Amino acid sequence: MAKARKIVVEAWIPAPVELVWERSQDADQHASWDLRFTTIGYLPETDARGYHLMDYRTRIALGVEIVGVGRYLHSTPLRHSTFELDSEDWKSIIRDGRGIWHYEPRPGGTHFKTVYDYEHRHGALGRALDRLVFRRLLQLATEWSFETLRQWCAGDDSAPDRRRSRWRFGLFFLRRWLGGKPAPGTARSWLGTGREPSELDMSPT
Repeated sequence: MAKARKIVVEAWIPAPVELVWERSQDADQHASWDLRFTTIGYLPETDARGYHLMDYRTRIALGVEIVGVGRYLHSTPLRHSTFELDSEDWKSIIRDGRGIWHYEPRPGGTHFKTVYDYEHRHGALGRALDRLVFRRLLQLATEWSFETLRQWCAGDDSAPDRRRSRWRFGLFFLRRWLGGKPAPGTARSWLGTGREPSELDMSPT
C-alpha cells in the first residue's frame, strides 16, 4: 500500500464524543450519513479469527450493487476503532482495505479522524483507475460523509437525507476536482500518511 496515498479525513464536530461514537459505530446510523454505503448489516457468522462480520452494500445505478464484508478489529470505546473492509465482488476496485477511526474529545466538541488504505484489484487497469479517479473519488466521498455527520451531530436532523443526493455530491466533487477549497469549519481530507498535523481550527467557540 502506498504510504503517502492513504485517505485521511477529519472533522471538528461540535458534539460530545458519546454521540459521535454512537452515530458512527451503530450500523444503521452509520449507513444513514455515509455516502459510500447504502446499507450496513451485522452477519451472524464470524471469521477465522473470531471477529463478527458485517455486510456492506453500495447501490450505484440501474440496480447495480457492490457487496463487501467488513469487521471491527480492536476498539477502545470513545477513543479509537480499527476496521477491515474486503470485497470479492469483481465490480469493486477495492480488494481489501484497513483503517482506523480516531475520536478525540476536546472542550466544546470532538475531533473525528480516519486514516484508510486499500489494495486494488484488476491489475494494471485497476491501478490506473485508482490513481486517476477512484482514490480521489473515495477521498471526497468520505469527506462529504464526515461533513454530513458533523452537520447531523450539530443539530441538523435533515442533513443525512438531504446530503444523500448524488447530484449534490457530484457538484461538490467537480468543484473540489477543479481546485475548490473546503469552506471554513467543514470537514477536511487529503491523500497522505495520516501523520500530518490537523488542518482544523479546534479552538472552543
